Amino acid sequence: MPVSTFPVLRSTQEESKPAISESDRVKQERKMSSAMRLYLQKKRNHDQFITREQAEFDIGQEHLANMMGMDSSTMTQEDIDKSIEYLFPSGLAPEARPIMKPPSEIFPRQKEAEFDAAGRPYQTFFYTLKPDLQRRMFNLRDSLDAVTIFGDRLRSQGKRPDPQQVLDQGKLADSRWINHEELNKLTLEVISEQDYKDFIAVLERLLALPFSYRVKDEIFEYRINEGMSSSKQLFVTPEYDEEGRAFVEYEGRRKTSTAKVRVTKPGTGNLTIRHEDFPHYVEDIGYFFALKERMQIMYPMQFTKMLGLVDLDITVGGGGVSGQAGAIRYALSMGLRSFVDKSVVDDMKISGLLTQDIRVKERKKPGKTRARKGYTWKRR
Repeated sequence: MPVSTFPVLRSTQEESKPAISESDRVKQERKMSSAMRLYLQKKRNHDQFITREQAEFDIGQEHLANMMGMDSSTMTQEDIDKSIEYLFPSGLAPEARPIMKPPSEIFPRQKEAEFDAAGRPYQTFFYTLKPDLQRRMFNLRDSLDAVTIFGDRLRSQGKRPDPQQVLDQGKLADSRWINHEELNKLTLEVISEQDYKDFIAVLERLLALPFSYRVKDEIFEYRINEGMSSSKQLFVTPEYDEEGRAFVEYEGRRKTSTAKVRVTKPGTGNLTIRHEDFPHYVEDIGYFFALKERMQIMYPMQFTKMLGLVDLDITVGGGGVSGQAGAIRYALSMGLRSFVDKSVVDDMKISGLLTQDIRVKERKKPGKTRARKGYTWKRR
């Protein structure tokens, strides 16, 4: 039987009662209203349907495992997807390819009954229209008060948070808050945009407390792992030139500018810059006149402590000096990622070096002098 999303608040006497027989259940349902009876019947039919579909899925998984020479008990969803991709023609579009997943992932979940046979609701927040969301927010606010009181008491004793356990950006780098759609599926309720913002605001307030690590499990219940941290992401595998030196090539973009950066290690700090329209002109850092653009290029090497240890060969094109410097910074950071430790890669992500700046100039709008600036109003 599926597990209920809502907590069932019953007394210990009710929990100790034996399960009722089928005839007693029918008698109790006769005393219900027609709407309540219809709801329970629909829920019972849905549970039976899911049970049948799960049994058919298990049989299909066993047949597929026998065809592929695998053990069905250890077969994962990834193994199932690869087996179907192997058995069916490769020319099929992804939308036309058959799928085989547990029925719980295909058919939407349904709420368990929120009231007993007499019509009394189990849920404390039943009459708030969004009981599960309100229950979760109540628990978060309760934890917020508890952590605040705990922190005030320790501060009065002259104690500080444990720096090894504080939930800083490093511990949150590979996860994000649950989004609006995922929260709807979790609560099985239709949540408005304002309710979602209030929910995230409570989580942010709780996370900002110095002793928030006391309720770490409750906070991470609403954080989604993005698959892998930046240190585990696929990085460019270094190649080797005729001299046996490792090099990595990467292309970065910023506005309308592009930059192709080749990072070679070991090196002596040599830096050459060419423009794709004038490849016969070779320049150094002096290509950029302003210190702002020069510092943008030097910062990734200073951050990773690679200054003077690598050689850079850069080809830029399009845009202006600001966009070209931004494109070089991103491409250089992605190239240096292949030559540093995992801890440095996570620090690079936190500092924003591994995040591409996708902003572009906003187009002009009709009736405006520029993208948003309006005409100067004149009385006459």
